[in-house]
Amino acid sequence: MPTLVFSKDGRLIPGLDAPDFRVFDNGRQMRGTLDTFSIPVSVVVAVQANTDVREYLSFIVRAGAVIESLMLGESGEAAVIAYRDDVAVVKPFETGEVQSAIRKISATGRDAHMLDAGWRGLTLLRQRPAGRARFLIFIGQSMDSGSETTLQSLKEAADKENVTVFAITLPKFGKAFVSDNFSLQGVDRSERGGYRASVNLGALIAALSRSSNADAGTDPFSVLTAATGGTQVHIRKQREFEEAISAIGEELRSAYQLSFSPGESQPGYHAIKVEVDVPDAVLFSRPGYWQGGNE
Repeated sequence: MPTLVFSKDGRLIPGLDAPDFRVFDNGRQMRGTLDTFSIPVSVVVAVQANTDVREYLSFIVRAGAVIESLMLGESGEAAVIAYRDDVAVVKPFETGEVQSAIRKISATGRDAHMLDAGWRGLTLLRQRPAGRARFLIFIGQSMDSGSETTLQSLKEAADKENVTVFAITLPKFGKAFVSDNFSLQGVDRSERGGYRASVNLGALIAALSRSSNADAGTDPFSVLTAATGGTQVHIRKQREFEEAISAIGEELRSAYQLSFSPGESQPGYHAIKVEVDVPDAVLFSRPGYWQGGNE
């Protein structure tokens, strides 16, 4: 359970130890552990590549190197998926570079099989070695057209596989990026189910509060990020794109890695609650998980 801890004025709180946290599973306090070492990450980046986002691909390509440097770190690894009328793995985990893989993506087709791409991403992450933190990052518009996978099945599978979903949401049709160098203070929650990035990275990090299930929107990105404890960031400007990647990378590196064993608990969905012994602290963690039965 990657868990971020903020002070009441929006600053990340470092240096906490395992006794500072309490973890509850369906209201029952569990014996939690805190990993004090850096956990390597496995990241699948799923990029929308149909004609609706053709004008944005040049900005996505330029951010490929930023993904490698700010998200993965020295021990991280990434795979890249492109989705349109079909879903293609353009870079597997074992080979290649993110930037060169994204550079090869071209915008064709009219559909956007986003849910099928998410399922393919979960399949790739399921095959990674145990002990790695697993993340699925969508870059595209919060929509799906043509997928066989359902939103509900993808949400439940991400929960069961302990995969955290993030989304960098591109503007809708015809709303091109603006190229001016601007400066916003804070983050404007003008889009339901996510936050709009600003150049003020510190304020963006502080405001990356993921929506609770009750507050989540109905669009696919909002549903998936809320269910898995991830973040959706809306972007409107060229410069915001790299800052959104920086923000997500900061979130991955700054989270406390809490864990517990559910033991002989009941099958079905379990709500998770995390508390910390810091006055007025604000916590963000995954809201729950699915416990399988005897299958």
